[in-house]
Amino acid sequence: MYEKIIIALLLSGRSKHLKHMFSAPVAIVIILGVLAGVIGTILLFAYVIGKLTQKRSLHVQSTFSHDPDAPLSSVETGNPEI
Repeated sequence: MYEKIIIALLLSGRSKHLKHMFSAPVAIVIILGVLAGVIGTILLFAYVIGKLTQKRSLHVQSTFSHDPDAPLSSVETGNPEI
């Protein structure tokens, strides 16, 4: 039923303006608000996914001794003890 009405309006050649509920500035604010919401949601998802997939760096304490005159152990040199 609606298709016939739309086709009849398109074929009639008359252009009629529809009355809108909102004024032009209000419509622009609504459109920009929706656009900002969509972009904000996409950026939020990208941030959260980036945080979840980011490799975490572990704080590993150095095994080297702080005394430069002390002999190196096998762990510090990387060689097994003989």
